[in-house]
Amino acid sequence: MEISKGTILGNSGIGIFGLATDKYAIVPFGIKETTKELIEKTLECKIIQNSVANTVLLGTMLAGNSKTLLIPPNMTETEYNNFSQLEELDVEIVEIKSKYTALGNLILLNDKGAVISEIFEKKAQKQIEDALGIETTVGNILSSPLVGTTGLATNRGCLVHPLTTEEEKRELASLLKVKVDLTTVNRGVPYPKIGIIANSTGAFVGEDTTGPESMRIFELLLSSL
Repeated sequence: MEISKGTILGNSGIGIFGLATDKYAIVPFGIKETTKELIEKTLECKIIQNSVANTVLLGTMLAGNSKTLLIPPNMTETEYNNFSQLEELDVEIVEIKSKYTALGNLILLNDKGAVISEIFEKKAQKQIEDALGIETTVGNILSSPLVGTTGLATNRGCLVHPLTTEEEKRELASLLKVKVDLTTVNRGVPYPKIGIIANSTGAFVGEDTTGPESMRIFELLLSSL
């Protein structure tokens, strides 16, 4: 279990650019080889490089766990084909038919449960629920539909915005089946997803993350049972 710091494309908001599960991590083309190697060493999973809709905002546009990767409908054929590497990991790729394409901002999930933003169309909500095949709920956090930005979950823990209520924390803990607690990242940014790429093995955090923030992230994501 390891925690490391760095940037992606010179930015400490690394969660905007990538995501990770226990099987794979997805990062954009163009990152430094040393950064790619550090992420691979920290997370101990397969690294896949790609773009989404010709952007580098992979963490914003994609949502996934160890079994399923949810993608928006505006990906190019080449981008879709790049994800064929996931087949060897037995990961299903599902295109979500919705006008809301920033899936990473709108879904909070791990392998055990998921919160689907209430902003999605009813058909899209049902499609996401069916694709994941895990316990799900439709709702918000802190009255915000950006549930994927407000929190970040692995199979060991979940970090949420510092203003998240005790009731919301209990509900998330029951759904995701992990300990849930508050944190900031990158010197006080209250949205954990923006500055963290993590799985059950390790956490890669934004370079601006302070020592106390790193310690809290480690305790909640990597020390929790």
